[in-house]
Amino acid sequence: MVGFDRGFDRDNGAEGDRPAEAGAHGDSTVQDGDPRVAVETRTRGEAYADLRQVVRTGWDRHQRFDTPRSELAMFRAERASPEAMRIIVAADQGGGHGHIRHEGWVTEEASMRRVAYLEDPAQLDPGRRRAGIDGLRPGDRNHLCASRSTRITDPDAFATVLARGSAHPDVRAALSTPYDRDSRPGPVRIPIADLLGSDGHRACTGWQLEPVAGSTRTAVDNRRAWRTAIADGRQPDVPEPRAHPVPTFEGGTIVFAVSHNRQRNGYEIATLFPQSPAHDLTHH
Repeated sequence: MVGFDRGFDRDNGAEGDRPAEAGAHGDSTVQDGDPRVAVETRTRGEAYADLRQVVRTGWDRHQRFDTPRSELAMFRAERASPEAMRIIVAADQGGGHGHIRHEGWVTEEASMRRVAYLEDPAQLDPGRRRAGIDGLRPGDRNHLCASRSTRITDPDAFATVLARGSAHPDVRAALSTPYDRDSRPGPVRIPIADLLGSDGHRACTGWQLEPVAGSTRTAVDNRRAWRTAIADGRQPDVPEPRAHPVPTFEGGTIVFAVSHNRQRNGYEIATLFPQSPAHDLTHH
């Protein structure tokens, strides 16, 4: 989706005036001959988050990944988890959440609000999302997120990571581990450049919780207290959480987290996400 659209303002929901005769003047003018004005289709929050990401990291939201179409056409769904098959057929199957929280459909604003306010992009009910209710866990369980939220901004890049990663020897070895109901293989990290090429890091963005008094742990604790107070209808006694863009993913990895499948007889790729250099998985 491009950032501008002639004739529709997403912020106020109004259609731009376009008389039937406007076509006689071409797409760039209206009936009286005045030039048509490009109108922002993103919400103010989305535009604000996008701009912060651009200014801080140089991210180009219009850049498109050079998709290896012939390679993706050879992808075999049985190599991956139900999550992978769900991505391919756009069906809601499996127990993974990689495409729901870490793929390009998640906007910069949603990614930022996830780490700052614990609003889950997978929660489709706006009220429950604002209340911090997880969209994938049963009941009214609170959404969890550590100090960073990251995504692969281009859907073709995400599909490429999934296809190449699911066939990678290290991931295959983890998925082939003899099954144990009480344990699971550790996460597999593959360099972004190995999966997406030398410029692949440009297809990755993220937001990180701003430290409080120099401490990320304090920021996480304060965010929990702030979220609880808001949910209870109380005035928080801690500052509102803030987040800023992850500076770069150059030299980073794609993390493949492996977990039990639904049948409880093997393992699957539970999620995948980009990780900036020297960043601890436990903080994601």
